[in-house]
Amino acid sequence: MNSNKMSFKKWICSKNFQRKLISVIICSLIVSFSIIYIIKPNLLISGGLTGLSILASNVTGLSLPMLIVIFNIPTSILSLFFLDRDFTFFSMLSILLLSIFASFYEKVAPDFYLTKDPILACVFGGLLSGIGMGISFKNGTSTGGLDIVAAILKKKFNMSIGSVLMGINFMIVGTLGYFYSLDKVLFTLILIFINYNVVDKIQLGVGKQKQVIAISEKNEEIAIEIYKEINRGATFINGITSYKRKDVYILYVVCSSRQLVKVRQIIKDKDPEAFVSVSETSEILGNGFKELSI
Repeated sequence: MNSNKMSFKKWICSKNFQRKLISVIICSLIVSFSIIYIIKPNLLISGGLTGLSILASNVTGLSLPMLIVIFNIPTSILSLFFLDRDFTFFSMLSILLLSIFASFYEKVAPDFYLTKDPILACVFGGLLSGIGMGISFKNGTSTGGLDIVAAILKKKFNMSIGSVLMGINFMIVGTLGYFYSLDKVLFTLILIFINYNVVDKIQLGVGKQKQVIAISEKNEEIAIEIYKEINRGATFINGITSYKRKDVYILYVVCSSRQLVKVRQIIKDKDPEAFVSVSETSEILGNGFKELSI
């Protein structure tokens, strides 16, 4: 009993808990602002169960904050079974705060809207929602709803969260066309596309890590210089050239977009004839790189 209490105290006092708490608050403030003052007034939806709540509220006139909570109950239960304590707790907290802040914004300025231009609504509605959701996912939390489903797929199958949500939302957006014009559906698709691209950019990093593969007779010198200049280690892979059947060392190094400029310069200075291949990575885990929380 006492050990459980101590464990709980350590959890809520930890820097990780405080960081996630702050991210959930910021996320809920930003997302609810975009919903109440941009998305909902333009008869668009943001996607996911929150988007479904917006559509139901616009059609029926029922309270949006209440619908957000009701629609998110099933996925919250799902999270209890498949995801960890932190993610589940903060997802539920995010749903509650989203509902509270949405209610607050409605009461503070009930007739206010940021824009009535559908293009601007798509761009800034998608951008703001994506920033809020991206901050949440980056810190290992979510806004609940289908984010939980996406997080489970991310955890089990390493699928891109933005891509997963985009696929599911195509089905949800289809219901929008039944109640409103096709234009609203197309505008909503643009909004969701912007939204989840921003989510992926924030979650994976605006500048994705680069992997460099180099074949050179001076790879050892190159590796030493790379470590000296940018403090990045490298890996040697044994290889054989297909034409001359010559044994070679293949240099493999991962670096940031900014560091890539220096890496290429080092390779060029050491061996102008080196064969170099550069490509983007979607995820890097391990020493020297941040591990994704989900």
